[in-house]
Amino acid sequence: MRGLLTGILAALILLTLAACGSEKTDAGNDGKEEDSATVNGVVNCMGDFLVLLTDDGTYQVFDFGEDVDQGRLEEGDSVTVTYTGELGSEDPVPVAVSVEKTDAV
Repeated sequence: MRGLLTGILAALILLTLAACGSEKTDAGNDGKEEDSATVNGVVNCMGDFLVLLTDDGTYQVFDFGEDVDQGRLEEGDSVTVTYTGELGSEDPVPVAVSVEKTDAV
């Protein structure tokens, strides 16, 4: 009887741990594309990521999206960045999905 009870408790612990370790799903997204927004500014720094000095004087950091051609950009370029995510967020960092040069005013 004691062995049976120990076996049942061990099975319950394993099931509990398996449930805790299952992957999370983003039920709020439902597979839809994230909303995008735009911001204007000047390319301040480029490398593995883009640092943009926005028109309102704040620095924003972006990861590069797959379709962004980094070779066309240089530090000091005036650009419009279309991005997904939330500005100022560090986890996750907003992703630049499009970066277009603009004429400096």
